[in-house]
Amino acid sequence: MNNLKIKIYCITPEICALIQKVLKKHELDFVCKNVSSLLNSKSQDEIISECEKTADIVVLDQELDKDFKLKLIQNLKAITFICLPSLDENNIIEKPANVFQISEPFRLSEFEEVLLKIINNKTE
Repeated sequence: MNNLKIKIYCITPEICALIQKVLKKHELDFVCKNVSSLLNSKSQDEIISECEKTADIVVLDQELDKDFKLKLIQNLKAITFICLPSLDENNIIEKPANVFQISEPFRLSEFEEVLLKIINNKTE
């Protein structure tokens, strides 16, 4: 479909499997990373630096540490984020333009719609 690179930061394997179904359906290039094991081997700054070089779109699992999610979003303005199902509104003073929030309960159809909208905007 395109050459955009998608990275999934996830703790819940079932959520990651569902997301991968959508990405495979559209033949998208993606990598799924378990953040718990990743944080055991790398610092948050190392993860952010690596992400900046290897991703155009990042999907963030709702189970991730809120401070880590905010640090990613605040440091990586050129990357578009999809937050599952959403970030806590209280943690963001104003919603950045590069963040798309999926509503509760999580629906694959909504995720797919948002993802395709982002891809279309990035490839125009």
